[in-house]
Amino acid sequence: MSWLGYPQVMLAAWCPAVTVGLWHLLRRLTVRLPARERFVLAVGTALTPLLAMAVPYLPHSPLRDALPWRAPIAWGISNGITNADPAQVLSAVGAQLMLAASIVPLVSLAVSFAAGAVHVVRTARTVTLLAPRQCGDVWIVDDLADGIGGDAGQAARNLASTVGLARPRIVLSATVAESAEASAIIRHERAHARARHPLWIFLATCALRSWWWIPGRKAILGETRLAAELWADQDARAADGAAAVARALCAQIDAHARPAGPDLALAGGGIGFLDPGVELAHRAQALADPPRVLRAWQSWTVRTLIVAAVGAAAVLL
Repeated sequence: MSWLGYPQVMLAAWCPAVTVGLWHLLRRLTVRLPARERFVLAVGTALTPLLAMAVPYLPHSPLRDALPWRAPIAWGISNGITNADPAQVLSAVGAQLMLAASIVPLVSLAVSFAAGAVHVVRTARTVTLLAPRQCGDVWIVDDLADGIGGDAGQAARNLASTVGLARPRIVLSATVAESAEASAIIRHERAHARARHPLWIFLATCALRSWWWIPGRKAILGETRLAAELWADQDARAADGAAAVARALCAQIDAHARPAGPDLALAGGGIGFLDPGVELAHRAQALADPPRVLRAWQSWTVRTLIVAAVGAAAVLL
């Protein structure tokens, strides 16, 4: 039982479990926040266990000794088990589990980010093959649907996505760029690009995927993506009005609800105008309701509290 408080167990189990649990516990309150604050909270929650892994290991820190558990404070993660008796089955199994608690999180992080990097490269290659031409800050793909029929052709003609991590690019098909809804769609995608949503969603996806043994983590990733879409919808709504955004949203439903067409997926490379599923209902409801906006000082207060909570959890867990 005493081993449950060791740093490697804190990092592998307690930190992600407590972080995800608190997020779910406060869910009814956080959904009332504006989209930007919801996004910051979701990303902060997703990255907390990853940040905890990066805190220096200070076993003789006064703060560590003052806590009732062996807080990792934490990147050495291993207080080695030296009192395990090989002759006792439970001690031998426990020692192996403690070793796994030290190694598995690191391996999972490496594998998850490697998979994310592969996806980013594939997305960049797909965009390059589409041969887009630059028109201001928007890249237009001409004749994307030539020779493509059925659902794939429809998806190609309705392409609208923000791709790239460090330097996001807005990629539109010529059909979308020439449509009546182009203004709202472009403003929506510009909001994604300005806020670096592809980068933050990439980091959140890789971090959450690496904690595959923690239940409830997928809901946080879903909230991250939904909040990003609501944020972009709100920016487009402020410029063009709710009706224009609603028309643009409806115009994109069919193409993005189908799996066929260019692969510019959310996590790792691009953010499409619509992530099919229950997200659509939330976005439509948000357009029907008055926009949720905090005053500047309130917004910064909420964000400061989120950053402080993430920092405290990363250091203490």
